[in-house]
Amino acid sequence: MTHDLVIEGKVVTQGAISELQIGIDDAFITEIKKQGLHGERKIEARRCLIFPGFIDLHAHLREDESQEWSYKEDFRSGAEAALHGGVTTVVDMPNTPLPGINVDRIRKKKELAYTKAKGLIDFFFYGAVTESNAAINTNGIVGMQEEVVAYKMYLAETGGLSMPIGLLPEAIETVVRTSKPLIIHCEDQVIIEERKAELKARGAEWSRNEIHSKLRPEEAELSAVKSVLSNLYAYQDIKINIAHVSLYESLEFINLSRSVHCEVTPHHLFFNKNAVATKSGFLKTNPPLRTEGNRQRLLAAFKEGRIDFLATDHAPHTKDEKSLGILEAPAGVPNLDTYGNFTAWLIVQCDVHPVLISRVCAYNPAMFLGLNDRGSIEVGKRADFTVLDTHKPVKISSELIYTKCGWSPFEGYEFPGAVRHTVFNGAVVTDYDEFVL
Repeated sequence: MTHDLVIEGKVVTQGAISELQIGIDDAFITEIKKQGLHGERKIEARRCLIFPGFIDLHAHLREDESQEWSYKEDFRSGAEAALHGGVTTVVDMPNTPLPGINVDRIRKKKELAYTKAKGLIDFFFYGAVTESNAAINTNGIVGMQEEVVAYKMYLAETGGLSMPIGLLPEAIETVVRTSKPLIIHCEDQVIIEERKAELKARGAEWSRNEIHSKLRPEEAELSAVKSVLSNLYAYQDIKINIAHVSLYESLEFINLSRSVHCEVTPHHLFFNKNAVATKSGFLKTNPPLRTEGNRQRLLAAFKEGRIDFLATDHAPHTKDEKSLGILEAPAGVPNLDTYGNFTAWLIVQCDVHPVLISRVCAYNPAMFLGLNDRGSIEVGKRADFTVLDTHKPVKISSELIYTKCGWSPFEGYEFPGAVRHTVFNGAVVTDYDEFVL
């Protein structure tokens, strides 16, 4: 048999790294052998690691029907940035100018994604869980269940989408009816408001570069995490993911619950809060960067397999917006373009095992979201692959990224590897920094 495509090299499966050949036909894996496969086209990637296509379950692509924020990113530029970073599946967050709070808006987002990106990658969508559509009109959430892959809840104010912690039980119960997972942004808005009042009274005593971290302190995250965990005792079947954990102490509490998952971002694993002194608003994120000791403990926990997902929290804002300063700049950084480079850094410089990378970047997100056709390299699965060259050092430059916002928090840093090929639906889409389709 001659396959459409054969890829051979070090294949990262769920339990090992093996020299294998993968036969691909009609966008699916049809055969896996040690040798002897023949293809119309063949890719030899023997010095590379071949992963299942990476899945980013937390990204902000910015575009909706209003087009108000599409100057930051749109579905086309976001898809290209994702492929450049080795990501073949992206889940888009609902906090756009026309937030995803009902089925009509989600459907219009889907149409936009299909029209703009033209099938470059797979997009899925979160529906927002808000005080209005959860506590009052439950049909808003239930009505979206066929169009969304999961739901997102914000416990801190985010474009009018915040959920008061006191309404958590009712909101969780509504999501349970849909049998869909729920991802929660955990920062306690009450504590944030208290710090805002303190800033007005004592602001002159605070270093400007520390203001944002003081306004959103560690106790805000920890308080919200504890509130979520305390409200889950009656809901054993729901799958919960705590978004962008920044605090090691939060992780310790999360790890006590078998039913609760969590994610970490590249910026929280790489930077500490001292970096804000030089980059100011460019490293403003929610939650903020923490101490160096905390970063090291978080990274150690990641290496031990105590964190389920590596999520970009891709949040593109323009250079002009981010240069406004620590108080005025919007929060968030773009991470899609550099996702593959960052995984190479984890493997080469941090001694993270490639099998763990395969798990947190592909298998775990696929299983959490119920995407059973992807996430691992097996016969019958989708032919989505990330071929990572861990022997090609790359210095990150704005000239070599595809996100529309045009910058990276890692600009100027050198990573030990790069994505050689991204394969989506059985088609080889990228060759290092270039698109071949």
